[in-house]
Amino acid sequence: MKSNQKPVHRQKSRVLRTLLATAFLTNGIFQFIAPVLAEGTAAGTSISNQATATYEDPNETGTTINSTSNTVTVTVAEVAGITVAASGVTDNNGGSVAVGDTLTYTYTITNIGNDPTKFRIPNLAKVSGQATVSGNLEYSTDGGTTWTAITGTDVTTSSIVPGGSVLVRVPVTVASGAKSGDVIKVTLGDTQSENAQNVLRNDSGGDVYTVDNPDSDPNDVDGAPVNGVREASNSQQTTVGATPKNYSLATLLKVRTGYNNNSTPSNITDDKLTYSLSLKVENSDVTGQGINPAPLAGSTLNVDSSSSTAYILVSDAVPKDTELAATPTPPPGWDAVYTLDPVTTDANAAQWRRFTTTPPTLANVTRVGFINKPAQVSSIAPGTTITGFSVQVKVKSTATSPLNVANIAQVFGQTSGNNLPVYDESGDQNPSNYDGPVGNMTPPVGAPDANSDGIPDSIPDTAVDDGFVNNTGTIAAIDTETGIDNSNNNTGTTAGGDANVFTVQNAANSSILNGPKDAPGATGPDGTTATDFTNKSSLIPAGTLPGSTINPSAVGFQNTFKNDGLDAGVVTLTPTAPTNLTDLPTGTRVTITYGSNSAVYTYDSGTGIFTLNTGSTITIPNVAGGASVNYGVEVDLPTGTQLSTDIDKGFPVRITAAIDNYTTDTNTDGIKDSGNDGTIDASNITIDRVYTGFLKLLKFSRILKGSGPDVGTGQGNFESTPAVNGIDPNPSVADVPRVPAPGNIIEYQIRYKNISEVQSGTGNVILKADKVVITEDGTQSPNNWALDNDVNGQSDTSNQPTKAVDPRGTITFFSGNPANTSVGDITGTTADTDVTKYINSLNGTVDPQVEGNFTFQRKVN
Repeated sequence: MKSNQKPVHRQKSRVLRTLLATAFLTNGIFQFIAPVLAEGTAAGTSISNQATATYEDPNETGTTINSTSNTVTVTVAEVAGITVAASGVTDNNGGSVAVGDTLTYTYTITNIGNDPTKFRIPNLAKVSGQATVSGNLEYSTDGGTTWTAITGTDVTTSSIVPGGSVLVRVPVTVASGAKSGDVIKVTLGDTQSENAQNVLRNDSGGDVYTVDNPDSDPNDVDGAPVNGVREASNSQQTTVGATPKNYSLATLLKVRTGYNNNSTPSNITDDKLTYSLSLKVENSDVTGQGINPAPLAGSTLNVDSSSSTAYILVSDAVPKDTELAATPTPPPGWDAVYTLDPVTTDANAAQWRRFTTTPPTLANVTRVGFINKPAQVSSIAPGTTITGFSVQVKVKSTATSPLNVANIAQVFGQTSGNNLPVYDESGDQNPSNYDGPVGNMTPPVGAPDANSDGIPDSIPDTAVDDGFVNNTGTIAAIDTETGIDNSNNNTGTTAGGDANVFTVQNAANSSILNGPKDAPGATGPDGTTATDFTNKSSLIPAGTLPGSTINPSAVGFQNTFKNDGLDAGVVTLTPTAPTNLTDLPTGTRVTITYGSNSAVYTYDSGTGIFTLNTGSTITIPNVAGGASVNYGVEVDLPTGTQLSTDIDKGFPVRITAAIDNYTTDTNTDGIKDSGNDGTIDASNITIDRVYTGFLKLLKFSRILKGSGPDVGTGQGNFESTPAVNGIDPNPSVADVPRVPAPGNIIEYQIRYKNISEVQSGTGNVILKADKVVITEDGTQSPNNWALDNDVNGQSDTSNQPTKAVDPRGTITFFSGNPANTSVGDITGTTADTDVTKYINSLNGTVDPQVEGNFTFQRKVN
């Protein structure tokens, strides 16, 4: 029979290790020797991790592009955390705080540790001032949907995941002796230092602290947290006679999404413009006024001859010299409305009618709007953005060219819970007509704030603009208190709103547009037709590491130019140096093709000159007024080109279309058809931009305590991930080597980002990353995190179930070596019993400048 007694030398070794560990912990230097003492995976074992991805450009379906991340390494060598945050005071009676009122003080307790934990919450809170706790404290683990009273002396919550929160509310009644100006302060938790966060618990009554899950919990790392039991406290206060600072921060955004001249360039009176509106309610205080963001609710309006119902109103005055072209389109849960009242009547005072109730003559409508259907949309919660409001107008028959179509949209409502009015105008990013930079905004101009709390008490008529821009013909004549959203992207800076302005005018005799395929009139980031673009990517070989240079494959484009003038002429197509000459590498070959003709150019970034090497300049004669022509461009970047994902930009090739208009009407039919004089009469540029890959993968790592010893300084920070082979995922933060011990957890994070240009204009061709699949295979070199590198009979790391997370993706798991066996989210100590490969298939596309995180954890065995 085998003996269960371990060898004496092994027992002595463990005793010695325990004594040494205790001594080193006492002297604060354990982290330096932990890898040496570690049992299981040998000290000094290097664990490497690199992610790969494949994706497609939806405009080039079936063509796979590869992306490879940097490599992160750790060398083998459960922290608890808690915060209590003040989350607002509500007067249940509404209005200002008075004697007898019941106030609710709400707090958010958050697990900032690296492992799930429970929280102990006492059924008491400290109150200073003329008030008392009136009833049991309550807590919610579902974000406030349901509340549970603490009927005993305390409660221990269910397990809360890292980053998860519990809400606690304390009911307080204002005492009869309270006077105006008295401060009522409520503190949840009891730390030695007031409002301390995540400190070692000092036992006292009223503590709010962490309660470690039992080791039997499958989602919890075994062992007690090395930093012990942690506690936190926080306080918040309100003033008798004051109103709690709950307010809805609503932002109305407006962009012009379409323009159609109905193929009559010499006549503006049938031109149409389309606008899209969206309504955002902030979930954090961007004003710096200490506001608790609240839901947006409706205010009383006159709709269909009744003023008994409250509605949220999104309003848009029909611009001067235009009329409504079609019935507006509302999003689900909303109705489109209109008014025939003069534009001098403010929107919130107008008589509104639903289009479905009494259809109007569109030409008579002065203002359109959208109201919520209360049974479906009772209010808009913080953190919500509603899109899908669409309005189309057309130029009136009496308008003359040029016409500046200028207008501002507005939203009206009130704050849920206290009925404080809310009003915002489009054209900027600031909510509720606040003015100034983020974190230092001032309340709306003209709105009274009697208690100086930074929240308007009311929105008087004098503070509400009529929303109609009485523009007399030039941009300079826009109302003096109204700015201009020059880029059609809500980046205005004027107090109040900023007009969306678009100039409609008859075509000139000489005019040309040049843009992406079938969009010669596209506009770019600056709102002009000179910065529009088409973005495409070359193919990137699999395994191309960050920091590499490559010889990219050539990329083809199709562009369209349009003779936007009245006179015919000769059009030439030539490449033009980028604004910054070095944005395009020397040796770039650009080929322009039309029909059977082609011209090949080579670029020199030192001089900014394109030299014609083959063929002759592309010249297209007899291009009639209003005619559109397609042509091709091929861009071949040279050997040694950097990856776009390393430099966060593409390589722009500007193509100029220039027209030399005819001067003579040889057959006297009113159309000039010959006699060009060799002088360029008009030109326009479009940009064909090549990316050498556009989905960037950055790999980060950090060490979590798990069941091992304390984590060394800086190792628990993703940002301090060390550079490998010269690739540093975050050069701005000092590198800290990763030295985890057995029981510690390596948390890997893959940050992916589409680094390409956003649609900052209209008609541009952007790059979306579609069918993105991120692969983490721990058995394939350079990865070795799923292998038994020290050959001790168990894998060096093990999967941590439920920790593989990406809100954008669907994650599947594989085991074995090679990792080809589909399994669940299992954990084990061998390749056949543990997850050795993760595949993250993203749902939908990753749009330009959008980023996400794929995170998973491996415990060091």
